[in-house]
Amino acid sequence: MFLAARRNARNPPRDHRPGARFAMNNSHQALIRDMADSLFADLAARGAGNEAKDNIWAEIEALSLQDLLVGQETGGFGGSWKDAGIVFHAAGRHGLALPVGETILARSWLSRMGVALPGGPVGFVLAEGIDGRQGRPRSAGDRQRLVLDRRHWTLLSAGDGGVVASGPMMLDAEALLFEAALLRSCQIAGATEAMLALSVDHVIGRVQFGKPLARLQAVQQQLAVLAGECAAVACASASACQAATFGDARFEIAAAKWRANRAAVISVDIAHQVHGAIGFTREYPLHRFSLQALKWRGEQGSEQYWAHWMGRFTLAARPRPLWHWLTTRSDRLLEAEREALK
Repeated sequence: MFLAARRNARNPPRDHRPGARFAMNNSHQALIRDMADSLFADLAARGAGNEAKDNIWAEIEALSLQDLLVGQETGGFGGSWKDAGIVFHAAGRHGLALPVGETILARSWLSRMGVALPGGPVGFVLAEGIDGRQGRPRSAGDRQRLVLDRRHWTLLSAGDGGVVASGPMMLDAEALLFEAALLRSCQIAGATEAMLALSVDHVIGRVQFGKPLARLQAVQQQLAVLAGECAAVACASASACQAATFGDARFEIAAAKWRANRAAVISVDIAHQVHGAIGFTREYPLHRFSLQALKWRGEQGSEQYWAHWMGRFTLAARPRPLWHWLTTRSDRLLEAEREALK
């Protein structure tokens, strides 16, 4: 279905939402955004969290989303990181509890190693020094789990965590960390956008001291900060997806994950302050986004880790001047994208 949609896409209208940064440039990316938004909104409204219930995962597979980053030569969609960023951002924005992004990455990694792809959802764990985690999980939980270290990969079954398949590691471990970090950055960008939307709706409808919260200057200032965080992380993550599509994106991904981690903390604090006690209740949806954003912040590198990485990378390049070095990287990406769209 995805492949047919890609062939039959039409030019979309311009979208000015913060998340629209993930969906411009060509028609098939706009179509991916619309399809992902429609499906994820429906699944979120149904409270989909157990992929086995009502055969929910089959709805994901019907769109071939799980093979978005698998090459066409092996039967996949053959999408780019710009395509994937749209889906990852949408999953975060809709608070999707299903491991769509994790499965897309895990299947991409297995495909690149020439391994037969498993059916169903797959989570992943980067272990033994790849991102600071040590050891292997005793069980895979409610879904399959791909565990990778610098020497081996192991696919664990759902439930008892039995070994389904294993083999030698044939991919660069650092590259896996960067790809996983970019996934988390896009997911955090989507979650912050959702927190902003919920916060704006809440203050417009909530009356305090005889006036809507939205008319209080302190609340307006907090929402302005939240909107700025939302725009910053969306821009950084979309730029990193663009860089990953057209070449070496390590610096851009490091910057995006650092910015996303920072945005997660600030956005969660402001959103819960604006909502007051209601934001902590199980019935209100804010926690679906705030808790996930903080969870993703804690995975695939902290702010300190990525700040140190960017510092070492920049010093090794010895750029003079620094601003010229940064803008040259950006200019190269824009030129590569213009060439690709010709």
